[in-house]
Amino acid sequence: MAIYLDNAASMRARAEALSAAMPYMAEQFGNPSSVHTPGLSAKKAIQKAREDIATCLWCKPNEIVFTSGGTESDNLAIKGFYEANCERGRHIITTNIEHHAVIESLAWLRGRSAEVTVLPVDGEGLITPQQVAAAIRPDTILIAVQYANNEIGTVQPIAEIAALAKERGIALFTDAVQAVGHIPFALGSAEGAGKLPQGVTSQDFAGITMLAASSHKFGGPKGSGFLFVREGTKIAPQMHGGPQEMRLRAGTENVPGIVGTAAALISSCRELRESRARMRALSTSMIDRILDEIPDSRLNGSRTSRLPGNVSISFSGVEAASVLVLLDMAGIACSGGSACTSASGTVSHVIEALHIPVEYENGTVRMTLSPETTRAEIEAVIAALREIVGKLRAGR
Repeated sequence: MAIYLDNAASMRARAEALSAAMPYMAEQFGNPSSVHTPGLSAKKAIQKAREDIATCLWCKPNEIVFTSGGTESDNLAIKGFYEANCERGRHIITTNIEHHAVIESLAWLRGRSAEVTVLPVDGEGLITPQQVAAAIRPDTILIAVQYANNEIGTVQPIAEIAALAKERGIALFTDAVQAVGHIPFALGSAEGAGKLPQGVTSQDFAGITMLAASSHKFGGPKGSGFLFVREGTKIAPQMHGGPQEMRLRAGTENVPGIVGTAAALISSCRELRESRARMRALSTSMIDRILDEIPDSRLNGSRTSRLPGNVSISFSGVEAASVLVLLDMAGIACSGGSACTSASGTVSHVIEALHIPVEYENGTVRMTLSPETTRAEIEAVIAALREIVGKLRAGR
């Protein structure tokens, strides 16, 4: 593939992640639950990874629970918290553009007496803290708001929502799969090593109770991720068996995946300021050029509160599936929305929530950059889009 612009679906594994993970698939292959030297070596590697991730996120090592990725983390957070705390209340607040792992977890809880208030986003995919405050009831126990949307890149005002949740004594869970490694923040439960990210204080996100992350979204291996669970939070395990992961996630740990995850996050956070500024400049230029050079195109999501590498554009009068096939034939990989929904051929719930004009709904293309993306690649993609959209419209 000549040009890859589907990094929100999965990034190329970072060299640091591959180098860190490989020994634990070959020479150091012991089971971390075993008490012999190879097993203890694997256990030590997991603990070191937990400490490294905690340092990156400014939290405590015992607040990191390793999982298989974002979907499992979402399920563990939402179902596990509800099961452990539903005696205090059964009301949950969320939004109408959450990831399907959150939507389906909440649907499952509805069948178990949970009451869910779904807040509508505005035309840019944003909710306000005032909406959240107005939805809170005496029996509200959990707020579930995605940090950054995987389809349109909109970044929610999580710091303000976290402050509100903390003030009201309500747990806040955020699916931060698209944010971790791409947006600077500090969870504020413990001091990390070195300086905080620019413009961030250690208390900015102290109201976040749980946070989900997936390794392959920031250059780590697939099938690995973690859930931050603030110390003192009660959640019930959703996988039962052994005592691994503080008895919150049974099963033999994925040592290569865990070690690779930590290495990828360290690398990502180390270059975060530079790569974020570069991707923002490239994506902003790309958005402006497409909107200027291709008639009847529109940006999805917020102009200002947006992931730095996300470009979601809808074109009127064309089908996204046709655009994507022709881009693929030209050696350019993009998607129509999330990787979970782009193959379905239907308009995603996120695009529907924005209430964009109907003639644009089926023509959404998502292009997501990485730190490796070049300006020459962006130029090539813009030229290809101009030609493809023009031909498809002419052939109607």
